[in-house]
Parts: sequence; structure tokens; C-alpha cells
Amino acid sequence: MARPAAPAPCRYPDHRGSDWTGQNGRVICGICHPRPSTLGAPAPERTPRPAEREPRQTKLATGVEEVPEGVIARAVADHRPIRRFCLFSGGNDSGVVAHRCRDGYDTLLFLDTGTALPGVVAHVQETAAWLGKPLEIVRHEGDQFRALVLGLGQDRSRPGWHPLGFPGPAQHARAYNVLKQRLIERVLRETKEGHPRSARVAFLTGVRRAESARRRGRVPVNRKGSAVFVNPLIDWSNAEMRDYRLAHGLPESDVAALVHRSGECNCGSFAAPGEAAMLRSLWPDWFEDRIGNLEREAEAAGIKYCTWGGRPPGDPGDAEPVGPLCASCENQLALEGMASAA
Repeated sequence: MARPAAPAPCRYPDHRGSDWTGQNGRVICGICHPRPSTLGAPAPERTPRPAEREPRQTKLATGVEEVPEGVIARAVADHRPIRRFCLFSGGNDSGVVAHRCRDGYDTLLFLDTGTALPGVVAHVQETAAWLGKPLEIVRHEGDQFRALVLGLGQDRSRPGWHPLGFPGPAQHARAYNVLKQRLIERVLRETKEGHPRSARVAFLTGVRRAESARRRGRVPVNRKGSAVFVNPLIDWSNAEMRDYRLAHGLPESDVAALVHRSGECNCGSFAAPGEAAMLRSLWPDWFEDRIGNLEREAEAAGIKYCTWGGRPPGDPGDAEPVGPLCASCENQLALEGMASAA
């Protein structure tokens, strides 16, 4: 596969001039993504900021502050999970959780949606080796993204049935269920095999209240059936996450540096204007194989929404709730909400 072309300058004009060269000669914004240390090497020396402090701890209802280890310990005491996973998308936030809480889980878990950008899986594997933690990659049987777009495997006898095509905001819950939730459910079934039905499994996530207005109401520990979602860094700010990455020399993938998200899922529900053109320019072979072929197949089938990211305009506030494992979707939704309010 051909290497991606050099990206355009950062979208923020006041960031120009801070670029640094990453792997394969890619140009990366030095303000959005300060240059990290090389994989496994000690972090670079830096001058502490005057206002720099230890990352904020999570406050309990009593007002007592709780460290990340305390959040995990409370989840373990309350739910007694038979196994603890750390969900790792290959993005920056989940990388901080994987490193900061590496003694609080058994295994890293990567959900392969079948739409990840090139290099994401390799980065996940390299980081797991660097952390010295076992890694499980869960994949779908068959091309579930293609089935989602073309309506394959659905009951076509239902009155008014028709394939919905590429998902937009109103179909994000459907895309989340097909691409991610079903993988979580499979992990639950396989992990609980031989255990009582009441057994629970814990999943550490990088969910933080500072990510978006929609996440401000999230709690440190949230159970959904047999799955216990644990958010040990829920009260950390963006600055605290960035400072931790720099202080510990955490590796950043080229994908995260280029597109400002993990890149493990590209359902396109909240694709930004021009994002398709950007992905096509950076990874032309991947885009043609994963998106272009499917677009032509959907068009030939007469599907109305046959273009990735070509959803109709609408009020972002009317979008369906974003799943707990879709931080980048929530961020994009928040940006659209601010734009519509401006």
C-alpha cells in the first residue's frame, strides 16, 4: 500500500510554523501534538509551568477526592468482575489510561470495526508490547460495515424496509451497535463462559467529563448489564492529559497526529465537511478499497445516501445519543453544535 501523501497545514492558522516531522516524513502540528519522545526512550526534559500541578483526582459524593486507583478499586469491590480489560483505541486518551492504570487491568482490548485507518492496529500492537501488557484484538466475522450500508442480513419483508446507506447523525446508534456494541457483547459471552450469569466484566475507558458537554454527567463507574465501564480519569482536563503524555513519553500514532482522533472507526456518522477529501488524499489506497468501492456499490443499488459523510444537514442536537466508546463522535457533535449556535 502506498504511503499517505504529506498532509495540508494544520487547520488552525495561528499554529503555523510549529510543525515537526514524524514517521515516514509526515508533517505534524507541534502545538496540537507536541513532539513526543521516541518509542521506549526517556521523555525529553522540559521546564514545568508555573501553574502546573498533579492531575486532578475524582471527587466522591462526600467531597473526598479519589485517585484513579481508587476508582478501579471501588469498581472491583462493588462488582467483583471476573476479568478487567482496558479498552485501547490507539488514541491519545486511551493511551494515557493504558499507561497510568496499567496495574489495574488484565488485558488491553482493541475493537476492530473493520474501518480503521492504516497504521492504527500496528500502533496498538506496538504500544501493548511497550507497556508489557497482553493484547486481545476482537474482529467481526465478515464485513459488517458493508452489511450496515447495504442493508445485508436484514428482514426485507418488513413494510417500508429499505437500506439506509452510509450513516449520518440520526443513524449513529445503529452504526455503534453494529460496529462496536456487538463486539463488546461477544467479549462478554466468551469471558463469562463457565461462570454464573450474574458474573460481570470490567472495561476501563478514557471517558472524561471535559471532552464534551454531553459527558459532563458521566459517572466514574457505570454498569450496563454484565459490563462495568470504569472511567478512572473522568475528571482529568485536556491539559493534564497532554502533560502526562509528555512527562512519560507516551507514543502517539501518526494517525492521531494527523486527524486528531484515534482513527479506529470511520463509520462517517459525524464526518466533518471536507473530511472525505482529506482521508482520500492521505490514504488513497485505503479510501478506494474501503470507501470508494462501497460508495459505487451503494449507488448501483439505488441507495439514496450512497456517499460517505454525505449526510443531509440537520440540527446536531437532534442526533441520537453517542455510544460510550465514541469520544471523537461526541467531540465532532459538540463542534457542530457550537457552529450551529454561532
